Amino acid sequence: MLFRSRLNLLDSSLRIIESGDKDCLKVYTLGSLKVKSGGKVISNDCKRSQQLWNLFKYIFTYRNKRIIQENFFDVLWNDNECDNPGKALQNLIYRLRMLLDYKEENKEGQSIINYSQGCYSWNKECNYWTDVDEFENLYNNGKTSENNKDFDNAIEIYQRGLSLYKGDYLSDDPYNEWVTPLRNYYHRIYIDIICRLTKLLRDDGRIKDVLKVCEEALMIQQFEEKLYVIYIEALIETGNMKQAQNEYKSITSRLYNDMGVKPSTALRNLYHRIKCNDDNKADNKIDKKLMNLDDIREVMVDRDDCDGAFFCDPDIFSSIYKLDCRKAARGGQVDYMGMITISVAKNKTNNSNVLKKVMRALLDMLIQDLREGDVVSEWSGTQVIVLLSEVTLEQADGVLTRILNKHEVLATSNNIIVEKLLKPISSIE
Repeated sequence: MLFRSRLNLLDSSLRIIESGDKDCLKVYTLGSLKVKSGGKVISNDCKRSQQLWNLFKYIFTYRNKRIIQENFFDVLWNDNECDNPGKALQNLIYRLRMLLDYKEENKEGQSIINYSQGCYSWNKECNYWTDVDEFENLYNNGKTSENNKDFDNAIEIYQRGLSLYKGDYLSDDPYNEWVTPLRNYYHRIYIDIICRLTKLLRDDGRIKDVLKVCEEALMIQQFEEKLYVIYIEALIETGNMKQAQNEYKSITSRLYNDMGVKPSTALRNLYHRIKCNDDNKADNKIDKKLMNLDDIREVMVDRDDCDGAFFCDPDIFSSIYKLDCRKAARGGQVDYMGMITISVAKNKTNNSNVLKKVMRALLDMLIQDLREGDVVSEWSGTQVIVLLSEVTLEQADGVLTRILNKHEVLATSNNIIVEKLLKPISSIE
């Protein structure tokens, strides 16, 4: 409740800042574009052409630079035919000047958009306010307060900064490449503010406030792994292991299915913390009463679907491998370790998305086609390792060859080379 009231107070102070000058041109770019002139929103006027607002976005984004008219041609028309782009640009500039309706006194008679020596530029002398400038200023002021050990003030400033971030820079324009550098820049600031703010809140013992910050941020950035690390850490600190586990499963599944990305080391370490907590709870339950062997087996059994090979992270694979080495040394059993490597064919363009697609297909095939006693792990973005138990070299080679032959069509179509290597575990140093 304290956190919510604090945010409301900050929001109200922000509104005071923004509404200090009703005649001030206000430009909101963190999220969808919104432009206000004379206190009225003008960017939602359906009568205005999309080209007009594309022109505004471009010249405002590069308001600190002089822009030659040829740059506008590439942005506004690209490869689309335009009989007279110079004349069309002049017409758009005129309409934009009229739309913005800049009435502030200007001794030199300049417009809100200046033209000089073949270049257009934003008139920085005009009275305007924009959320990105305010956002960046708050970020820098927050860091200054941190450095001065004024942590309460830093928290307040960072919260004000976050309240401005409604989404990525010009999020309603996701495909224009010229937007990307600034979008990435403000996104990095946003994530850094969250990291700094949540650390300060955690140091102050305000874990519930950390959760609130993360929950609001994740509504904007649903695939930002750093946010999930902070969020799951906070859930663990509050003892909410069930939700922490659910959040881990949710983000890792979405990252893998939607983007082909495996969880980071930081996320996997959090999962181990959750599992250790669950194991400790199970141990405590076991300690409270004597159990027979059947009861113990019931506690330990993996109730997931057991069809196919066992998939695990490299750390667990390493433990299983060491155990197999001990068994081989004691009983003479020979298991084989295999490595499958994918790479781009010579003179072909490296495409990370294609590699990810091939890797996912290969992993799915190995898990599905190998036996329950076999083990599969993704060692890197281009390598898979397997443990094949109780097989001869010929059998192990035959199994992997069969699987790779099934995979051949996909690999060939994407100019991908797939290679395999097999060795008995007893000969691996």
